[in-house]
Amino acid sequence: MNIIRVLSPDVRGKIAAGEVILRPASVVKELIENSLDANASRIDTDIANGGKDKCLVNDDGHGMSRADAPLSIERYATSKITSVADIDSIATFGFRGEALASIAQVSKFELETSDGNEGTRLVVEGGALKGVYGSERPQGTRIKVSNLFYNLPARRKFLKSVTWERRLIMELVKTYALVCPRVTFSLLDGGKAILSLMHSDSMLARAKALLPRDIADHLEVVDFEVGRTRITGLLSRPDLAATHRFSHIYVNSRPVKYPRLYRAIIEAYENPKNAPAFAIDIKAEPQIVDANVHPAKTEVKFKDERYITDLLVQVIKRDVFKRSVRIDYENKTYEATGAPQAAQRFVQDAAIPYGEDKVASIHDSDEFWQLHGTYILAQTKSGLIIVDQHVAHERIIYEKVMRGRVQSQRLLFPVTIELTSDEHRVYQRTKKALEEMGIEFKEFSSNTVIIDSVPVDFRIDREEIAGIFGELLELGDLAGERARIAQVVACRGAVKAGQKLSVLEMQSLVDRLFATENPYTCPHGRPIVVKLTLEELGHKFGRS
Repeated sequence: MNIIRVLSPDVRGKIAAGEVILRPASVVKELIENSLDANASRIDTDIANGGKDKCLVNDDGHGMSRADAPLSIERYATSKITSVADIDSIATFGFRGEALASIAQVSKFELETSDGNEGTRLVVEGGALKGVYGSERPQGTRIKVSNLFYNLPARRKFLKSVTWERRLIMELVKTYALVCPRVTFSLLDGGKAILSLMHSDSMLARAKALLPRDIADHLEVVDFEVGRTRITGLLSRPDLAATHRFSHIYVNSRPVKYPRLYRAIIEAYENPKNAPAFAIDIKAEPQIVDANVHPAKTEVKFKDERYITDLLVQVIKRDVFKRSVRIDYENKTYEATGAPQAAQRFVQDAAIPYGEDKVASIHDSDEFWQLHGTYILAQTKSGLIIVDQHVAHERIIYEKVMRGRVQSQRLLFPVTIELTSDEHRVYQRTKKALEEMGIEFKEFSSNTVIIDSVPVDFRIDREEIAGIFGELLELGDLAGERARIAQVVACRGAVKAGQKLSVLEMQSLVDRLFATENPYTCPHGRPIVVKLTLEELGHKFGRS
């Protein structure tokens, strides 16, 4: 019984048809997707000369019958959809019926398949069927693509180097292997194994087989479900400092490029200089996902993007950030007390100390040290953390002013500032926001203002206060954004590098840092904390 049918003209017209075979990696992508749609549990890929001379994919999927095999290389012949309505409920990787026909047109093509009852072998050259033969093959499909673009020399000429094309194929296989951990994948190049991944129980196990340990150890498993939408996968903790290329977005297990979702992830991590590592699979009903956006099926569109991005940000903020704090910083006994007298040095000498916060008093105070007046070293259960005191304090102030939880402290000696005409315009534009953040002004003359109150917890002098308006001026049009203003205020008000802190001040700073929403990245994206485990230290000293 035939299950592959040639689509009718009205269905073809609804499909965003186009050129899908651009390079050897395009061939491997289409063949792997067909194997996955055939429920293969093992997919073996073999290439030669970067895939230019050979791309072979062999699987143990359900295969095809003798009647279906010749139809599979006909354009718009597919078993995935039958009508226009099916386009709105696509649940497979392929659906257009273009891939095998397109590949066969530009190569020497050989297909061997069996549905478990009868084996079939097809030989095609440049799109012309040369023969249909019987085969003793067991169930599954093997497709060999040789001499890609042999009949399009101009296209073949513009392929890149063998190394480049091989790398694209290897990254492609890894991408599918990551989201399909229960499938065994292998990749040979010229008969030499360059990738071998046995089936795994989870994406995390597969990631550990693919990634260096310093990245894999920073990954957190996420599984978040609301209604009929589920977000699963891996997200790195915010303290990841390693460089990588581990950024994968899947929609219903289909690898896609989705710039808006990528930006949402980066912004949720607050634009860190070290990009987060992630592999996220968003499982949603096919009816709310348009998979027919791009000929190569590498782009999709959600009907309600805002809803999906909000869920994604919620996963990062609720699961990854809060869980990371618990894992990386577990202190001794806490005693909530009023701010001790020694903490007065955390703000300028002439200001009232920051008494609105409850300071966690930690026993064993000798577990905090200051290095070069800039970095705080603190012992943890698993090793050591190093905290940049300036950006740590910047993060604390930033979150407080953004939440509107700021108390002002009156200065014993108000600061008078002469503003340029440009700075005065910025002052007029940002005055309300600055006052909401705890900086209070009096206007003395047309271009002269007096600052008589600053936020509690500020450590600031005249030069720092005067520099606020110059820095706001440099923001240009961004000076009207509350978050940008808060960044400037936090940076100017934070304790500086080179300033000596007492043990109690260091304790307080680290405690309050890990009480913030994001203790690992400053508002400008710089890392705050570097972690060294006992295992890493032991390795450096040759103990492991």
